[in-house]
Amino acid sequence: MFDPPHLLKVGEDSWLAKKYGKLTDTWKEDIKKGFDECMRVLDEYGVLIFKWNEEQITLKDILKNIEYEPLFGNKRAKTHWLVFMKK
Repeated sequence: MFDPPHLLKVGEDSWLAKKYGKLTDTWKEDIKKGFDECMRVLDEYGVLIFKWNEEQITLKDILKNIEYEPLFGNKRAKTHWLVFMKK
């Protein structure tokens, strides 16, 4: 399960930052590195569940910055759940 912080614009000491974490200006690289590390430790044909909320950054922007394609996914409100497989 990969559930990284999804907020860029939030106060440092706000309850949102404390609850969900906060992305920095290097968020694109950070998310890519997170995906790469998840895929590195998975066994061949291992499955990764990815959770993303589109409150401030769209899923489209996330998918543009990673090298992996989801097998399938589900959306509820602004939250996406995607399934990836290591081949």
